[in-house]
Amino acid sequence: MKVLIIHGIGGHAGIHWQQWLHDESGKLGYSVIMPTLPKADHPDRQAWLNEIVRSIGDTKLSELVIVGHSLGVTTAIDFVEQANGPIKALVSVSGFISDYGAELNSYFLKLKSVDFDKVRRNLSQSFVLFSDNDPYVPQKALNEVAIQLDVSPMIITEGGHLNTEAGFTTFPKLLEIIQSLK
Repeated sequence: MKVLIIHGIGGHAGIHWQQWLHDESGKLGYSVIMPTLPKADHPDRQAWLNEIVRSIGDTKLSELVIVGHSLGVTTAIDFVEQANGPIKALVSVSGFISDYGAELNSYFLKLKSVDFDKVRRNLSQSFVLFSDNDPYVPQKALNEVAIQLDVSPMIITEGGHLNTEAGFTTFPKLLEIIQSLK
């Protein structure tokens, strides 16, 4: 099994709980891909997708688990939408897909709409995690990912944006999800 970890806007490989997840997944024998996406402070949607495609290489999609955080989930969903077959799983952490009016990422989200019928067909399993008090993303936008993927979200009480600022330097629940996918 391969685990792809995708950071969000303003991030880089290994930020927040991501390095911990990388290391713990590696200890369990999983191969991990964790790219730093270009121009993270003002990303280009196509450039991020291109970097993910490049990073994946010839990975067998049926063995790929994608874990995305925040705007990285949008890129993960873009990748799933264009995939040529079913991907093992997508784990959305504080993810969103629609423009909710934030100046920081509105331009990125307005570029295209997603064909969620195709996304659902290209995913064997989906998981959506977000907090009940995210300071950056409205609950409606967070929940939309769960609705579109047709899954019940795992809502974490008082978890903020599920990042270092909110105390998430480790994230055992994510490792449990990955381990459950064997």
